[in-house]
Amino acid sequence: MAKIKSKLFPRLAVLLAVAVGLAVVAVTRSIGPFRERPHVTTSPAPKSHQPDPSSGTNPSAAADQAKPAYTGVLGDFLVTAKVGQVADWPPCPEPRRPAKNYKASEVYSPVFGDLEVYECADGKIIGLSVYGEPAIGKRYFVGPAKVNYFAPLDRLELLTVAGRPAIAQLPAPGDPESLRLAVIQRFPSNSQPGIMVWVDFTSKSVEEAAALAAQIMGGRP
Repeated sequence: MAKIKSKLFPRLAVLLAVAVGLAVVAVTRSIGPFRERPHVTTSPAPKSHQPDPSSGTNPSAAADQAKPAYTGVLGDFLVTAKVGQVADWPPCPEPRRPAKNYKASEVYSPVFGDLEVYECADGKIIGLSVYGEPAIGKRYFVGPAKVNYFAPLDRLELLTVAGRPAIAQLPAPGDPESLRLAVIQRFPSNSQPGIMVWVDFTSKSVEEAAALAAQIMGGRP
């Protein structure tokens, strides 16, 4: 039981940290066209993934767990390996209010379906997310493109999705739903924030996750 809890804690902590950050602007009701699931009005805790009974003696899993999580610059990303240490958000003035036309926001994608969304006092929506399998989202960011991935360097892969820089946390041995992917759709500048798209905790292949991220961005991988 202790092993299961230690394996699930980073995933739960990451999703809760993202949920807290996004709660100010969006609460999901539907996850869009990919798979039919019950509508929710809060971000649910991720379902428990029972590890392979042999994982405790799996040499690959043991070797992976013995490696330190990588931190530092990798390509265009800054890997933090720390819960809650994600890319900084742009300002969101109070008070927040129900959004009137969230589907016109550049952080919206038809992949998300219908949502209950709150906007900042200046009318801006700084991020949208949908929690399921996979968890997906699109958000503004400022400063370095931080990703709080928890993996050794040999499980981090740089790639290009729809012509844009991306990073993947490859699945851990014995945990097929631990793939994560982030794409920088736009870099921040002095005049506008950057845009990041993410696909988290999925059993999809890297290619399938990249295709989904490209669809969220409105293009093809």
